[in-house]
Amino acid sequence: MKINNLNQFKDKKVAILWFWLEGKSSLSFLEKIWVLDITILDKNDIENKKENIKYITWDSYLENLSTFDIIIKAPWISPYQNNLLWLSNKITTQTEIFTSLYSWKIIWITGTKWKSTLSTITYLALKNAWYKVKLVWNIWAPVLDEIDIINWEKYDYIVYEMSSYMLEWLKPKLYIWLVNNIYDCHLEWHNWMKNYTYSKLNILKNSKHKIANIEIKDLIKDIDWVEYFWEGTNYLYKEKQFYIDWASILKDQWFLINWEHNRLNIVWILAILKQIKKDKFCSLWILSRLVNWLKQALENFKWLPHRLEEIWFYNNILFIDDGIATTPESTIAAINTYEQKIWTLFLWWYDYGFDFKNLVEIIIKNKIENIVLFPDSWEKIFWDVSQYEYDNEFKLNIKWLDINFIKTRSMESAVKFAYKNTKPWMICLLSNASASYGLWSWFIEKWTQFQKYIKQYWNKTI
Repeated sequence: MKINNLNQFKDKKVAILWFWLEGKSSLSFLEKIWVLDITILDKNDIENKKENIKYITWDSYLENLSTFDIIIKAPWISPYQNNLLWLSNKITTQTEIFTSLYSWKIIWITGTKWKSTLSTITYLALKNAWYKVKLVWNIWAPVLDEIDIINWEKYDYIVYEMSSYMLEWLKPKLYIWLVNNIYDCHLEWHNWMKNYTYSKLNILKNSKHKIANIEIKDLIKDIDWVEYFWEGTNYLYKEKQFYIDWASILKDQWFLINWEHNRLNIVWILAILKQIKKDKFCSLWILSRLVNWLKQALENFKWLPHRLEEIWFYNNILFIDDGIATTPESTIAAINTYEQKIWTLFLWWYDYGFDFKNLVEIIIKNKIENIVLFPDSWEKIFWDVSQYEYDNEFKLNIKWLDINFIKTRSMESAVKFAYKNTKPWMICLLSNASASYGLWSWFIEKWTQFQKYIKQYWNKTI
């Protein structure tokens, strides 16, 4: 649903679909613009209900949706899985409200993986350059909490990290739109890969400047004026040097952020900075200053939480939290980062239709000897191990490598297994390769438990 101005909400019957972080933010927004007829729709009961707000909960929360004039949908609610497609002329989102009404420059960054790191470093580089800039995450504080569009809060740039959940049906006109990579992911939400890919790419057509990874060129070959980066383009990384237009512009030294995939992140940021420079008709000297401010950011930024986050050494084991890794490609990147230093690996499986063949090959190549299987990873990654009891160790020979396994639903049991079996001075890596919805309703629970039990069993005899 296209939102043209705030008066469009006046005297309307408005529903908020799912009352969690973004739903609460949407309620606050509607109250500020004096919307009087508001209904909260949620499959769970709501505590601390307000007297002037209506509530429809439990099994009937999706009934009678056609009676509302406007429905503000949370990004986690799939229109494909909840029979909402026919209501597209009534449904909007916080992202659509913001992008429809915000008039200044938005840098949108999306892709299957690594967009959070890319967005953060882009924000830090622009902030170092003394621009008034705001970073908006895809899963933390909702955009209408971050930016006051009611009072026309203005920034030089908004760096907006975008999930595919937030892109369905959107057609805003943007300043810069960057797509880094597209892997199989969130297919249950989007119904199939074509919808997922379209959600990532459809906004590209309406952006003033388009930047994309060369690896997805075939997907967007019909879109004109795309600036590509990485191998074979004007933006690349080679032999510890970053290049723009075949000229070395930045040396890879003194950066706290490690790993090959983050070199790709830096190349993307250089493409953004050059586009900003071109748009302002600035000299190469100004570009060199922008790159220098990026360099300062890289010399101080180490990592984001739950993205190859080194929790520290406990009992001479390095525990690494890569809990945000929810695709096989992300876990492969994590394993390749540390190569044969990984002794224990925690894996999940939630059926997104992933192909785990390459992941298994990487596990064998790097001789990872201990694996924790949370439900139901064995069916897709290895094979059916239902004959083995939960929380009992067992060994299997996978392509001539003897691997020690444990099936468990308990993070406590998994951490005990890691302490017992991980060789001193080696790594225990939490890197899911898929989502963990089968055990926890929210991924923060997983991270919290991982770190909790690591610290709880520090210096204990397992």
